[in-house]
Amino acid sequence: MKLVFVYGTLKRGQRNDHYLSDAEFIGHFTTGRRYTMYDFGGYPAVCLRGRDAIEGEVYRLGKRSFSKLDELEWYPRFYQRIEIMTRYGRAWMYIVRPKLCRRRKRLPAGSWP
Repeated sequence: MKLVFVYGTLKRGQRNDHYLSDAEFIGHFTTGRRYTMYDFGGYPAVCLRGRDAIEGEVYRLGKRSFSKLDELEWYPRFYQRIEIMTRYGRAWMYIVRPKLCRRRKRLPAGSWP
């Protein structure tokens, strides 16, 4: 079982939350101020460099559900995964390379929507 931190369309009530239907919701979490969130049209993406905290949710999921997330997030071609420390333990977080964030609208609140 692994933990994953989600901040966009995978959160409860968002259009891709069904990908986490077999996962256990652990709780809400806000990262430290070291990221920047950008609007990629119908979804957000986070870059590692920045000064914003990102608001999201932490889930515990099995290997099969994690593989489905990798497919949805186009890992590793588009999103990369990093491990972050949450109050629930270490969790994976999907981020994009900074060059992909150029010319995108920054979301200063670090929250989607």
